[in-house]
Amino acid sequence: MAKTSRIMAFWDSFQKSSEYKIINNYPQWLVQETVQYFDKMMAKIYPGSFRTWNEDKLLDVLYMMLDQADDEDSDANHNFWINFDIISELLRYLADTNKIGIGKQDLEEMFVEFQEHTDANDPDEEIREMRTGELRYVSTDPWLPEWKEYIAINIERYTLEWVDAYTESSDWHSRPDGIDKAFLSMILNNLAKWAYDDYRKTPKSWTKMAITGVLTDSFVSDLSLEPESYKLIAPALSHFLTYVAKRGWLNEKRASDYKRFIAAAVPDMIELSQDEDNFSPSKLITMKMNEDGVDITDEKAIQAYITKVSQNGEIDDLYDDYEADDSMLGFPPEEVRKITKHPEQLKRLAEVYDPDPDQNYLNSVHLPEFEDRRWRRKTAIAVHAQGVQAGLSLWLNRQDYKLPKNWDAVRVVQNVSVFVDLHYAQALLKPTEWPVPTFRDFGEWARAKQSGEHLAATNQLVPSLLAELTDDGTLEREQGKQLTAAFFGKSIPKPDKPKKVKGKVISLKQARKLLKHKKRY
Repeated sequence: MAKTSRIMAFWDSFQKSSEYKIINNYPQWLVQETVQYFDKMMAKIYPGSFRTWNEDKLLDVLYMMLDQADDEDSDANHNFWINFDIISELLRYLADTNKIGIGKQDLEEMFVEFQEHTDANDPDEEIREMRTGELRYVSTDPWLPEWKEYIAINIERYTLEWVDAYTESSDWHSRPDGIDKAFLSMILNNLAKWAYDDYRKTPKSWTKMAITGVLTDSFVSDLSLEPESYKLIAPALSHFLTYVAKRGWLNEKRASDYKRFIAAAVPDMIELSQDEDNFSPSKLITMKMNEDGVDITDEKAIQAYITKVSQNGEIDDLYDDYEADDSMLGFPPEEVRKITKHPEQLKRLAEVYDPDPDQNYLNSVHLPEFEDRRWRRKTAIAVHAQGVQAGLSLWLNRQDYKLPKNWDAVRVVQNVSVFVDLHYAQALLKPTEWPVPTFRDFGEWARAKQSGEHLAATNQLVPSLLAELTDDGTLEREQGKQLTAAFFGKSIPKPDKPKKVKGKVISLKQARKLLKHKKRY
């Protein structure tokens, strides 16, 4: 392809950038052809300068390119993701140099949204056998992008290359005490593997959620490490990431973020690693083999040991001990209630007790847009999580609020989360944005359509939820009072200071009329 594309005006600068270094494992001709093709696609579909490239236009073209890659053609699909690797670094460079109409942070969020929408086609598959024979236990959550073996292999290839280069450099001699190549290779390999298998994030796109999730989950449940070794993980990875950034394989900002996320997750990881209740059966078995003097590098010795203890029933005992205790919500002691005062702990608890772990709420009928608001998958997920956390807080602090008679924790959390989900689906509003007309309409609907125990339950749950959201600071005090009065059809108390509700208010009646003409998304 001739060098006639306008993008070539930036080619020399792009080649010298830190973003280009991330993709320099691809042939130069491929990178050049890919960026010129993308530029011509953008110019044809959205004529205008680079400054007109915004989130909506970029997503439209990326989705168009993805559609052209036939799902049944593995080669075409493979090629698309290679092209995406190149295009994403080009866009990061253009955003970093302020040449396009989207900032760096918004661009990263756009990439997350795009990858979240490239769902897996085989959600029932859980174990993947690599060409090497390795079995990978892959998360099959339907909102994750499709797991691809070539990406998994590529991650392993270039992270091993990074470790080799690091251990052969002068920086290796200044590494923290107690760290050898085998230890670094093991923790990096597992962090990269689980971040991709469970979150579909590569070392070039790790997020706080992926890093924290792997360190506080899989590193605790599955890695057979001595207690002191857990304390070496953060310094080992931090020193290594400094070297990787210096070589230009990651930009410095991203490497710095990774180090910050790791440091923040380590205290929880260390605390969790001290409790055997958090260990998987395989880790418990490995620990027992070590205690019994079994050479865990000897396959025959391992098989003989497993056969022996299985016959004695010891394996079954380990699995029985591993069964989760789900009684915490049924009998919450004072220390459990304190969780509501710690957002991170409440968040983790909400993930465990989410009544809709399959995210069916994302497939319910919703407005795609209204006025200046658009339905966003990531916002819907965040709002749902907020609803689950609110339901848990309400239950754990139930001595402070009136709840429907004979309702258990599951029923409270489920009804609160559905209530919150409904208001985002029908009005595209988060709890902080709930307006008076919506609650007046809902109260009228409840009194017209419900009676007896059902109406009594609604009349207790809604004001209690509003009170709880007010107490935790989600709603302002005046807003909570106004919404409660509106729900019961009472006169609205005037606020001390005027409060402008974000976005245009839409009542539930208006939403229902609009939804009658909308398809499911």
